[in-house]
Amino acid sequence: MKTIVHIILGKANPNRMNGVNKVVYQLANAQCEIGETVEVWGITKDSQSSSNYLRNFHLRLFKKQRNSFKLDPYLIEAINSSEQTTSFHLHGGFLPEMYALSQSLNLRQKAYIFTPHGSYNLLALRKSYFLKKIYLHLFEKGLLKKAKYVHIIGQSEADSMDALHLEAKRILIPNGQVLEQTSVLENRLKSSEINFGFMGRFTIYTKGLDLLLKGFQLYKFKYSGSGQLKLIGSGGEEDKMRKIVEKLNLTDQVVFVGAKYGDEKKASLRDLTAFFHPSRNEGMPGAVLEASALGVPCVVSKATNLFDYVVDYNAGFGLRDNSPEFIANAMVKLELRKKSGSISVMTDNAQRMIAEEFDWQVIAKRFSKEAFAN
Repeated sequence: MKTIVHIILGKANPNRMNGVNKVVYQLANAQCEIGETVEVWGITKDSQSSSNYLRNFHLRLFKKQRNSFKLDPYLIEAINSSEQTTSFHLHGGFLPEMYALSQSLNLRQKAYIFTPHGSYNLLALRKSYFLKKIYLHLFEKGLLKKAKYVHIIGQSEADSMDALHLEAKRILIPNGQVLEQTSVLENRLKSSEINFGFMGRFTIYTKGLDLLLKGFQLYKFKYSGSGQLKLIGSGGEEDKMRKIVEKLNLTDQVVFVGAKYGDEKKASLRDLTAFFHPSRNEGMPGAVLEASALGVPCVVSKATNLFDYVVDYNAGFGLRDNSPEFIANAMVKLELRKKSGSISVMTDNAQRMIAEEFDWQVIAKRFSKEAFAN
């Protein structure tokens, strides 16, 4: 049977903050659940200590070298001894280790798929722009061009690659999400409170949080809305956010909930009437998928790459114009739906959207059919 090998920096530990490791953990587990043979090869400074978390896949660790363009000899040996039918899946852009791996695989005529995980986001590229531009030209372009597929998660990623003139055969498959049980929704549906919210790092421009606050101000003062705005998270530009809230006279209506994890995070999301993500630049925000999995309607911009899904499933609202006025209008409509009870339709649709489009087994089957079939 053919083996799928994911190669990452790290140990695919879902309890770490690194998003790539979490995605690989969920995808590899789901691939095992549908009958695939899967291994994860982790490049790490501590190759002797395996992570003690539950997993379905086999984890192999290799030593990260002082020179990032060099590979652990045991990793090279593992590539050499792999079957020709093994499917390799490399994860992470602007990583010298991935370039070295692509060279090693090309030399041995072994095919690979590459997922950049949003590395070519134009806004993110502003940091160290010239160094990254040079790296793209010298290394990354060759890696992309020789990949069997470059896996992207949304149209904005394709647009960024086009803008950077990066040639590659692409395949678009979104990230997945674990579907929550409907029983966890009961308390929220019974509550008469109207709470709009956002969860994530407070990066104002990228996440469109200035638009969200101005839209909420219109909702409160122009349309006499009765709801609160709850901001779940910490760090980033939180102090600046608080000053904007004060300047907009929203101190009594905006609640900074703080960072939440595990069951507390789910409870905070579950209490929301609707989740807002008016991002200006994004990959695919996991928080929107988490909220939808809990049956919380979402209001999203086109930049989230989730606009079409939310609109098609009637699982919330899409912001055709990512502006305070459209955000305020969505809040007004959601308040009316909450009071009439019709918001329950969006609650059901949000979970149906996750089950049909984003369940990790659905995503794993798409990879088997579209990426690893031949």
